[in-house]
Amino acid sequence: MAASRYGACIKTELLRDIPYYTGQSVVAHDGELDADCSLGYHCISKPMSFDHPHSHDFPEMLGFIGGNPADISDFGAEIEFTIGGEKHVITGPAVVSVPAGVEHCPIVFTRVDKPIVFLEVSLTRIWRPDGPPPEKQPG
Repeated sequence: MAASRYGACIKTELLRDIPYYTGQSVVAHDGELDADCSLGYHCISKPMSFDHPHSHDFPEMLGFIGGNPADISDFGAEIEFTIGGEKHVITGPAVVSVPAGVEHCPIVFTRVDKPIVFLEVSLTRIWRPDGPPPEKQPG
C-alpha cells in the first residue's frame, strides 16, 4: 500500500488522565497539532477553581458548554470568570475570547449540578504555564 499523504493529520494519542477533571481529557499543548494552535477538552462535574491570575502573549478562547451532546444548551453550572480585573458570572454556554496580554483568572466553578465541558483553544503551538500556581493559603 502506498504511504498516506494525510494520515499524520489524524491525531489519536491525545487522551490524558488529569486527576481534577472527570474522565479523560483531550490535550495538545506540545505541538502535537502541527499548527499554531493548542487545545484542551475537559469535563467538569464538581466545583473547583483556577486561582492564579495570568496572561499570555497569544489569544486564548475558553469555552463552557453543557455536557449533554444532544443539547449543549443544557447547562447546569455557574462560573465566576475574571478578565482584565472584571468579574463576570456565566450561567449558560459561553466562549470567552481572551486577547493576548490580558490578565485572566480566577475561574471559579461555584456550582456544578451536571457535567459541563471546558474547552481551551490557544493560538500558540506550545502552551506552557508560567510555573506552578502559588500555594493556596489556609483561609
